[in-house]
Amino acid sequence: MNEGGKVSIESQLEVSVGLTQAVMEALRGLGVADVESLLSQAGIDPRLLEKPENRVPFERQQALWGLAIERTGSADFGLHFARCIQPTNFGLLGYMAMNYRTIGECFDAIVHYQFLAGQGGEFSQQREGGFTALCYTPINASHPVSAQRVVGLLAAAVSFGRWLVGEAFQPLRVEFVHAAPPETAAYEEYFACPVKFGRPVNRLLFDDSVTTLAIPNASEELLLLLSERANRLLENQSQRSGLAGRVASLLATQLGDRLPDKSLIAAQLGMSERTMQRRLKGEGTSYQAILDNTRHYLARELLRSTRVPLADVALQLGFSEPSTFFRAFRKWEGITPGQFREGV
Repeated sequence: MNEGGKVSIESQLEVSVGLTQAVMEALRGLGVADVESLLSQAGIDPRLLEKPENRVPFERQQALWGLAIERTGSADFGLHFARCIQPTNFGLLGYMAMNYRTIGECFDAIVHYQFLAGQGGEFSQQREGGFTALCYTPINASHPVSAQRVVGLLAAAVSFGRWLVGEAFQPLRVEFVHAAPPETAAYEEYFACPVKFGRPVNRLLFDDSVTTLAIPNASEELLLLLSERANRLLENQSQRSGLAGRVASLLATQLGDRLPDKSLIAAQLGMSERTMQRRLKGEGTSYQAILDNTRHYLARELLRSTRVPLADVALQLGFSEPSTFFRAFRKWEGITPGQFREGV
């Protein structure tokens, strides 16, 4: 917690060590020497990777992605990451997925239990007209590494789905928010379907029939045991990270041209707005303090890492007017957004 009782989003968000291990394997597969040195550069203690239940601060995981992309010079590092994904990289959620009856139940579990894998973004589902989409919204979407993180996670979902049920796990189309890279052949080869860029949502679009695919050798008894453990871990992880961290994660993925509805955030957490406010007060903070701090964090990321016009930065952070954003940023940093961007 920082000055003024605001919870630092950087310190609150975490990801599982399994995803960090997959980044390391991708680096080794690309012939990068001494990949352990990149862990140190990113501020990750190698001993964390020794236990699958450990967590890595999201900001350090993000730094590792940046170092990996820089070291390899690969414009499609996310695809290399996905090729290295094993069920064990998803930890308990991976083992659970192997024991659900259908792919549709797996999709539901990804959304419900995603907190166990990490807080770098939010998985959700869309259903309409005979189609089902698995969507992913990263936090600080304009950060330079976010595009490849999104590619990696959606490609990993395809890799895992094919591991579960074979080639029948085939998206009709893949869509990414970021602009198309100079070469897209590797994407279309990997996904084996049309890949579109510059779209409103990052998503894998499937025919509904894919969700009915049966998973071979699924065990209802084993799933029950795994689910009980997952629910305990989810509760423990939530308590350890605190409600504030979960609120910050949801806000970071849902800020846009309008502010997320407070009651909707509470509903996503399975509680009333009043209960959410009371529990946040018990943690020494408030919804408004977390919102302010999340905006502050994302503003710094956008200004440091992009050349997005200041008016658009204000819009992405849910400010109704650029002037309101400018006043808030001066209060946070003591200088204007433009001065911050130029390093004044």
